[in-house]
Amino acid sequence: MAANESLRVGLVGCGPVTQEAHIPQLVKIRNVEIVATCDKDEELAKTVAKRLDINKYYADSSQLLNNEQLDVIDICTPPNTHTTLCIQAMEAGCHVLVEKPLALTVKEADEMVSAAKRNQVKLCVAHNNLFEPMAMKAESIISQGGIGDLTGIDIECSVAKDKPEMVNKDHWYHRLPGGAFGEVLPHPIYLAMAFLGRLEPVAVSARKLGSYDWVVADELRVILEGENGTATITSSCNSLRETKALVFFGTKMNLLIDIPNSILFTYSGSDLSRPILEDLRRAFQQASNGVRRSLTWISGRHHGGHDTLIRRFIESIQNATDSPVTMEDAREVTRVYEKIVAQIDSKGRI
Repeated sequence: MAANESLRVGLVGCGPVTQEAHIPQLVKIRNVEIVATCDKDEELAKTVAKRLDINKYYADSSQLLNNEQLDVIDICTPPNTHTTLCIQAMEAGCHVLVEKPLALTVKEADEMVSAAKRNQVKLCVAHNNLFEPMAMKAESIISQGGIGDLTGIDIECSVAKDKPEMVNKDHWYHRLPGGAFGEVLPHPIYLAMAFLGRLEPVAVSARKLGSYDWVVADELRVILEGENGTATITSSCNSLRETKALVFFGTKMNLLIDIPNSILFTYSGSDLSRPILEDLRRAFQQASNGVRRSLTWISGRHHGGHDTLIRRFIESIQNATDSPVTMEDAREVTRVYEKIVAQIDSKGRI
């Protein structure tokens, strides 16, 4: 379609990620019109529609698709609903943006990819972490040889133990394969794959140390072998706060990024012999990044991972270019994800 044609968007799922990450970006993009909302909680769909100053809202996605002429469906619902909702939307001729993971099994992912190809529509998954400013900067540094040859990645992604989703025993988190880790894992898997190529999990250690009876496991360590190096994933659901940090190991130096706090710095082996100077350097960089981040927020120039990914997805429709996250990559994440969570569930039942 032409770039100046307006895209009519329907929202399916009106929870926090829709309201806090998807809507703010969609309303900023030219030639995009959100025309209707949909949620099984009709009152929530009505509330979000009112906020957007639209009067179309639905409790059933079939009614949404039957009654509205839509170009794009943005799906932010629990992962176990993705396959049915995405295929339904694609069969109606809509391009689809769906929250991660694409699916819970490779079989489901293949069905979704086939539906996209059959209906000649785009299917993109919101693997937004790679599009965070620090991750994109790290990708640029590494691709230009700034740390030498990349040999491996350590990824830490922890969940606060008092996060409402963890505390609520009835939350859909706990019904996923792998429990809460079924929600956490797609992000580090996609990040590791983006830098190291095809991955294979070679070791999975899952333990339960916390007190929540409804949690299968709350400590996870994973080792993955990639085409270009080794990755480790460390995840805890007993953390005092949420963390998302990556260390890239290179032949010249290492690179650390802290995504939530917008921190990036390099260090070499010689830095370890000067801990006080290194701590001062990191503190200065953190303070500088904090000031820079505040200024970009105030000026309206801040672009988070969802912002960049959603904008690029819309542009890919308007300009008939590749989606920012390909169906094939999203399917590959599902393959690795399925292998890991199967081991978590197996260990949790012992």
